[in-house]
Amino acid sequence: MIRARAGAVKLDGMSYVYQPQQLWQPNPTRTTAPVSLHLVAVLQYLGGLLLLAFAAMLTLAAVGLLPRMEMVSGNTTWTNRPGDITVVTAVVCAVIGTVGLAAIVLGRKVQRGQNWARVILTALNVLSIAGTAWQAYAASYPLGSTLAAIAVPALFVLLLNTRAARSWCHHRTY
Repeated sequence: MIRARAGAVKLDGMSYVYQPQQLWQPNPTRTTAPVSLHLVAVLQYLGGLLLLAFAAMLTLAAVGLLPRMEMVSGNTTWTNRPGDITVVTAVVCAVIGTVGLAAIVLGRKVQRGQNWARVILTALNVLSIAGTAWQAYAASYPLGSTLAAIAVPALFVLLLNTRAARSWCHHRTY
């Protein structure tokens, strides 16, 4: 009687005999994403966590658990209505928290090989580059600060469009 176990064949009363494995596979299936997508995902996780922490700090300030700074200007319309500030702060916190959660979800989906998430992140980073370049042109910012602001989105676009990243998101290979 022959029993197969994990690529090995056992003959009754004899030791395991290992079968020769195919050395070349045309499209080997991978179990993890390439390094470029892991880097993008980790940076997405960190950015999302920082946004969530910022939203939590604003929420704590809105409910009065953290000290708030008072306005020094002569405008008394806001200082007389602290409830309005709390509502505005809550809305801002909700938006920032939602963006933070979306960043974490997009990072995870890219890491798991969802092509739609790769396309969305690429488009958002290209829009970020275009917006930064337009702002630098319109406001005449120095070239050094503009290049520094464009560096991270450009790195993301580059990492999201490597051959390994595209292959992972399309076929689970690289």
